[in-house]
Amino acid sequence: MLASALTALGAITKTRAPEIGTLLLPLNGFASEKLASNNLRAMIIANQAQFPETISPDLAKLAKQAFLAEPITPDAIAVFAFDSDDRIKRKLMNQAFALSRRQQLVSGWMIADSGDRNDVPAVLDHYDTMLRTSTSANAAIILLLAKAIENDEFVEPFADLLSEKPRWAVQFWTTVVATPEVLENAARLRELIYTAGETDHLSTDALLISALVRDKQFETGRKLYQTLNEPEKPTPGSENSSFEHEPRYPPFDWMLYSTGQYGAVITDGALRLNATPNSGGLFARKLVLMPARIIEIEVKTRDIPDDAFVDISLTCAETVDNAPRPASIPVRGKLTKQKISNVQSGCGFYWLDINARATDRGGGLDVSFDSVSLQFD
Repeated sequence: MLASALTALGAITKTRAPEIGTLLLPLNGFASEKLASNNLRAMIIANQAQFPETISPDLAKLAKQAFLAEPITPDAIAVFAFDSDDRIKRKLMNQAFALSRRQQLVSGWMIADSGDRNDVPAVLDHYDTMLRTSTSANAAIILLLAKAIENDEFVEPFADLLSEKPRWAVQFWTTVVATPEVLENAARLRELIYTAGETDHLSTDALLISALVRDKQFETGRKLYQTLNEPEKPTPGSENSSFEHEPRYPPFDWMLYSTGQYGAVITDGALRLNATPNSGGLFARKLVLMPARIIEIEVKTRDIPDDAFVDISLTCAETVDNAPRPASIPVRGKLTKQKISNVQSGCGFYWLDINARATDRGGGLDVSFDSVSLQFD
């Protein structure tokens, strides 16, 4: 009875007060393990998050006692591994890792060791293991992984890992799009793992493209957009000119705007604008690439009231010296054509806006656009 009670008491105290648990008989190996690992963690913190080269004889003795009492204590193996040379230390750490992949002390050392050996795939594999076996530090680990792809050497190993579709992938991409310094390599990474016809990444791809545009990495964003739209490459000079498909990747696809008084929708192969009397504004926008040439804008519409105001405007999206003034093209009748020169503007990417306003008379505005094209030689 006494032995059973002491054993039970040791089990209760092993996490709350491991110092007490180590004084009880029979010796509680798990309590000794906890105390040894806590002491090692304190050393790591005091050493500015660096693992020590060696440990004190007393700490090594405590870890060995824990192992002898409970041979399946991975943290105990990890602690007394620091009392060995590098070859034995690595062997013991691998044995501790084989016992449990949930011990952050062991996983942390495995990551640090892989980093010292410049073994990037191993580093990522260990982080993946931590993410799959524990949720306590997921946010911090995901942030570390997101920032890691700023390093070019991490992109291809990350592609191999993400191709296996880990369950944390969506959280990873959501973190990446909020990390401006990694966006260029993030686009490269996304292109590496893209497979034709996939639909798993629609929402995060849209976020990544929007983030690239906000960061004014227009060419990188456009290249990624074209990769994701590979089956339906646009005709040069008339990108997404029709409204046959719902927009998936704004702003290279259309961005549609709506309020309580006016709004735009794409339906039945057309862009429809609706507004109540005396209301209107920006209905639709997309980012377009305009070469340094003479460009013809062609707009096909239907049902434009004579007293309604409808126009297409083009505004430079880039930050350039002496930026060109915005161009405004009134839309009248079923076909509107106008040529503009972009030869000497110094600007390549433009916001193409569709604006409209209903008068304060009549029943408001109901206009349909069949296409908006930019034609050039």
